[in-house]
Amino acid sequence: MLYDIFIFPLENLLSLLLGFLYSLTHSFGLAVILLSLCVNLFLLKLFFIADKSALANEMKKQKLDLKIAEFKRVFKGWERYAYIRTLYRQNHYHPIYALKALFGLILQIPFFLAVVNLLEFHSPQISHLSFWIIKDLSKPDSLFFGLNLLPFLMSAFTLCNVFISSRASRLQGLVITFLFLILLYKMPSSLLLYWTTSMAFALVKTLIIRVQK
Repeated sequence: MLYDIFIFPLENLLSLLLGFLYSLTHSFGLAVILLSLCVNLFLLKLFFIADKSALANEMKKQKLDLKIAEFKRVFKGWERYAYIRTLYRQNHYHPIYALKALFGLILQIPFFLAVVNLLEFHSPQISHLSFWIIKDLSKPDSLFFGLNLLPFLMSAFTLCNVFISSRASRLQGLVITFLFLILLYKMPSSLLLYWTTSMAFALVKTLIIRVQK
């Protein structure tokens, strides 16, 4: 039911867009890259809202951490826990709010699932289609003596973005990056092109925001 409501309509819209981009470029690999850029540009306003919320949350946490450090020097055990909990409640904060820094990544999940189904549907059609140094877009890239390089490139972009954007959610970001690396390692290179482009876009966006501050 969730697929029919959220993913299927999105998949059809992305299919139309992918077909249009392919008609312009006559390259399926380039069309997938452009599709990823179009999705990220469409979500850009939401990304900025998410980044603003995450930054405000991180600044609040830094202030609270200074006070918590004082508590840890003075109090112990249950008394320390009670003071910290009271501090969080007074400032309307909870440690789980650190996950706000990952909202931009989570926001892309429905689009990613739609692209997975879309490219799986096109898999027979793109069999043996090449793109640049990738010999077959329907298979893992196997670019380095049988090892797949795109998953590691994707993970590198993701980790850079996580470490630049937020200190509070680095552990969660590491876990998510590792899980994606495992899940996507043997996926078709067309899908990795899409997700690697998305992670590269996210990193560039984060760097631009940091430079403008």
